Amino acid sequence: MTMDRRHCLKLTLGAWALAGVWPNALAAPDWPAWEAFAGRFVQADGRVIDITFDRKSTSEGQSYGLFFALVANDRARFDTILKWTSDNLAGGRLGERLPAWLWGQRADGGWGVKDENSAADGDLWIAYALLEAARLWNAPAYAENGRRLLALVRSKEVAVNGAGVPVLLSGTVGFRLDKGRLRINPSYVPGFMFRYFATVDPQGPWQAIWEGFLAMAPQMFAAGVAPDNLVVDAAGRAIPDTERPPSASYDGIRVYLWAGVSGAGSETLLKQLAPYAALTRQRGTPPEKVDPLTGVAQRGDYSPIGYSGALLPFLKATGDTALLEQQRDRVRRSPLNSTSNYYDQVLVLFGTGWIEGHYRFDAQGRLLPRWSSR
Repeated sequence: MTMDRRHCLKLTLGAWALAGVWPNALAAPDWPAWEAFAGRFVQADGRVIDITFDRKSTSEGQSYGLFFALVANDRARFDTILKWTSDNLAGGRLGERLPAWLWGQRADGGWGVKDENSAADGDLWIAYALLEAARLWNAPAYAENGRRLLALVRSKEVAVNGAGVPVLLSGTVGFRLDKGRLRINPSYVPGFMFRYFATVDPQGPWQAIWEGFLAMAPQMFAAGVAPDNLVVDAAGRAIPDTERPPSASYDGIRVYLWAGVSGAGSETLLKQLAPYAALTRQRGTPPEKVDPLTGVAQRGDYSPIGYSGALLPFLKATGDTALLEQQRDRVRRSPLNSTSNYYDQVLVLFGTGWIEGHYRFDAQGRLLPRWSSR
């Protein structure tokens, strides 16, 4: 390249904007649910806002915004979300550095990064969105930053457990514990994504991470539910996170979602996690919190509507038609537009988007949006 790599993407986007056109102009988005979500949670400058909690923004939220915009063929929003992410979470140097995970109002009243630590799930979703945007929109400029971001994850957010198997940490700082232990989040490992990275970066640790994840799955999901966090000990065994109260809730719900959308390779996970569907069938709605050690739902009738949305692909993949229709009807009847709950709407958008055929993943983990034949 003839220009400094760190400025390449920013200059390219600026040139497109000044020209008032987008290369390889595409049809307008045809996903009303995304339009409704973006109208509520995505600022004009590309900031994805969690209006439920202090109007914060996270690298996870930005990454999901990129993915949804790609599924919707909404390149204009994709680029504004990408630019805000780079400028505000990575100091304008996304690809040279990992984005900070948390941005919002600071104690002094100003707005900016509140925690410089990274979040591996957001980092990987951003890399995936960039690499697939490059392929689907025939725009190679995205791919360079995607590959550089993936390399940063490899060097900063992957550790080797006591059995010599690579493990994805939840972030850069704070997840390497004493006595050779590692804290991990099972919802950070979508099967389709690791198949994909193993294809585009075959020298990387992605296939080994996925195989190690599956090998630990009987220990991780021994009670048939997905914990929010757990620990890998020095012998490479998955054990409960004894430094935190056992919990299977707002992070863990994504494990069922990813197993449902990932297709081939997730069959064993679908079987191991079947008890959570049984709990849902018994109660009529997905339990908000479950003890991951016993599989017993905690008392209380509250069930986030996003949980029902997240379970739709899982129930479809397991062939549980009756429960699928029950939860789908619950989502249809929910007044989502009247609630400010960002995370619920993220989960519903993922689940209904897949059920309605707006996206799929192929055997290599590539994104198959409805609008593209690539």
